[in-house]
Formats: sequence, structure tokens, C-alpha cells
Amino acid sequence: MSGLRVDEQFSTALRAELVSRAERAKPARRARLWIGAGALAGAGLLGGVAATAAGLLPLPGGEQVTPLASPVTETYTGTATVELGPAPEGATGIEMELTCLTPGSFRFPDGASLACSPADAGSRTGWAGYTLPLAEGQDSVTIETGPESRWQLKAEYVKQERTEWGVNARGETYGVEIPGVGVPDLLAVIATNGREGYVYARDLSGGPGPTSPEDAAKNFSKPRPPREIPVYLSDGETQIGIFEVTPGR
Repeated sequence: MSGLRVDEQFSTALRAELVSRAERAKPARRARLWIGAGALAGAGLLGGVAATAAGLLPLPGGEQVTPLASPVTETYTGTATVELGPAPEGATGIEMELTCLTPGSFRFPDGASLACSPADAGSRTGWAGYTLPLAEGQDSVTIETGPESRWQLKAEYVKQERTEWGVNARGETYGVEIPGVGVPDLLAVIATNGREGYVYARDLSGGPGPTSPEDAAKNFSKPRPPREIPVYLSDGETQIGIFEVTPGR
């Protein structure tokens, strides 16, 4: 297993594009994006949740999510509490799909939020999916927003199970990052040609870092050209495309 961890700025930049690609490819019912403090999806960097959003089976290391009850779908104005009834046995989370029908800011129970402009209201860009860990005895969720803001929420109890990384013939792990565990040797991505594959996690680091605060400030202030790194099948040998890494400023 690689000791590399993808830094937050890099992950955030990567993840926005995958969300866009997933929505264009298939606005699937099982789509879930972690937003706010738990941002997860990426511009070509596939996470378990993002892979499901793209209509794929969970990638190694991703989460298998199973619905356990019929969803509750209602429309509300202003802050409201959505009652779901008793949680079924085995439930680990509440999966929510929120669509803003007017402009506003909509806050989930744990602080994550969706901000909608007038152009977002009622459109695909005014949508967010979120899976909230289920607390003991919890049977409802509250969405906070302004008194005039209208929104629709679809919510259901689900069971989440983390899958294991795959291991290829070379003994290398492949899949997606597992929070609290680390990064596999080969990380799942979408290549520039649209094919799904893997890049070596070590290739994402981009070489040596700055040697001093002055060097860091100098590099931060000027744009850098994209880097191309090879994308392989899970065997880590068969190249199927390239992946572009555009450094942040």
C-alpha cells in the first residue's frame, strides 16, 4: 500500500469534473456526492460514491449501498424536519437527494450545505446527494434554510458496506482511497479518452516540493502546465490512456 495521500486542494479540483461527467453520462437514482465538509467526488479521480454516480458498480475500496426502505419524497418551504419512521434493522445511514426549487442555501444536519443561485433552482445544477451516518434512535432529518426557500427532499434508509481493495498479479493494490486507511498503489481514474482505469498513486505527487517559504511563494504565484501520467488496467502494465493533472495556483 502506498503511503501517499492526495492533498485536499488537489482532490477538490479533481472531484468537480467527475461530478460533471457523471451527471452528463447518467443522472442515476443512486448518485451520491459528498459535499461541504465531506467533499468527495473528482475530475477523473473516481471514489466509491462517484463511481456509483457514474452508473458503475462500486470500485474496490468503495461503498456498496443497499436501500432498506421505500424513499420518502416531499416538498417544503423554509426549514423543515422530514420524518422517515423507524429505522429498519441493519441501517447505517440516511441517503438524501435534495433539489432546490428557489435560490438559497440549504444546510444538512451535520453542516454540509448546498448553495443555489437563480440559475440553479429546479435544474440539475441545483441538486445534491448526501448520505448521512445514522445516529442511534434517529428517525428524521432537518434541513435548514431561509423562510422563503423551497426545496424537495428524497430520503431513505440504507446499509453501507465498505469493499476491499483488489490485488493484481504484481501484488499491487488497486481501487479508491479508503478514509482512515489510506491510498492503494493504483488509484481509479477516468482517462482523457473517457476510459476507466488506474494511475499509480506515486505519480500524482508531482515531484519534489519547495525548498523554502520563498520558493513555495514563487511557485504558488505562477501557473504551471498540466502533467500527463499513464492510465493502466488494474494489472498496472497495460496502458489504456493518459490522465492530466493540472496543478493549482
